[in-house]
Amino acid sequence: MELTKQNLNKEASTNGIIVGILSLVLGIVVFYAAPSLLGSIGFGIGSMVVSILIYVFFTLDLRKKIGGFWSFREALKGIFLMAFVAGLLYSVVNYAFYNFVEPQAYEKVAGYMEAGTSKTLENMGMEQDQIDEAISKQMEGIKEQYNPTVGQFFKNLGIAVLVQFVMSLIFAAIFKKEEPIFASAIEEEQE
Repeated sequence: MELTKQNLNKEASTNGIIVGILSLVLGIVVFYAAPSLLGSIGFGIGSMVVSILIYVFFTLDLRKKIGGFWSFREALKGIFLMAFVAGLLYSVVNYAFYNFVEPQAYEKVAGYMEAGTSKTLENMGMEQDQIDEAISKQMEGIKEQYNPTVGQFFKNLGIAVLVQFVMSLIFAAIFKKEEPIFASAIEEEQE
């Protein structure tokens, strides 16, 4: 398939929807099957690694779908569109899920997160007053995630877009693949 603006946008949007759905399914399954994992720093790191692997897989899939070659600009555009669609889908459905399906989610998860963070910080040798302060700050952030106001939702969405753009810049630099110059010269001679 030849790279065109239309099919790059279409394929990036499609991959973004798939990534968003995968992220939602993983999050909801963990919430119901093993909510105690949500308080684990190891689980947080593992989730980040899995997310990066999912993005790598779908970035390579996107590059393959559009012909195997793309410039940095094309890669950035495709990867950012994919990440934006995934992030938007995830954020909107997550907001609806935690506000309408599971409005008590914050209370359920807060206990697990507080216990997990407390245990981790104690193992690191922190004093109890420092632990209490760190947990208090973390709980404020967690409340914004599970019980956001409309303003907090858009603030979080804006931050997510910035993170997605930076991630897209890095991925575009890594996964760009220019078509070899001699390949296009051979194609021109054959025509």
